[in-house]
Amino acid sequence: MKNKKKDHIIWDESKEEYIAKLIPYASRVSGPLIEVPNVDAFKKKGIEKVSKQLNAELVDLKKKIKTFVKEASNTQKVYSAKFKFEPVVGEIYFLYQGNKGDYLSLIPPENWAEKFIGAFRLSSEYKWEEVDWKKST
Repeated sequence: MKNKKKDHIIWDESKEEYIAKLIPYASRVSGPLIEVPNVDAFKKKGIEKVSKQLNAELVDLKKKIKTFVKEASNTQKVYSAKFKFEPVVGEIYFLYQGNKGDYLSLIPPENWAEKFIGAFRLSSEYKWEEVDWKKST
């Protein structure tokens, strides 16, 4: 065994070399304080922020999908109904269930005893939006 080195000298016996420059801490009491950053705290903070952001985006996306499905369903329902007039954009029409399928009418349910399905307004994009026709009048 070789002569024992002083405590502040870092010697690797197996490699027979000084390794003071390779260690992440000071090799002397008077050496500079070397702080290792707390990477775990950084990761945790990053995960929390991204999780909140992604959850908010997911909630927004779910709302958009729900709205899209409702719009698509309403539009398909009205366009597949029978009607013999050209609807005007912005006007409210009434959808009824008949013996031979659904049909669209200008007559409000208070003036007709047919089975009422819903009131719909044609948007400028030619999509049918369900409306509360009592509030619209």
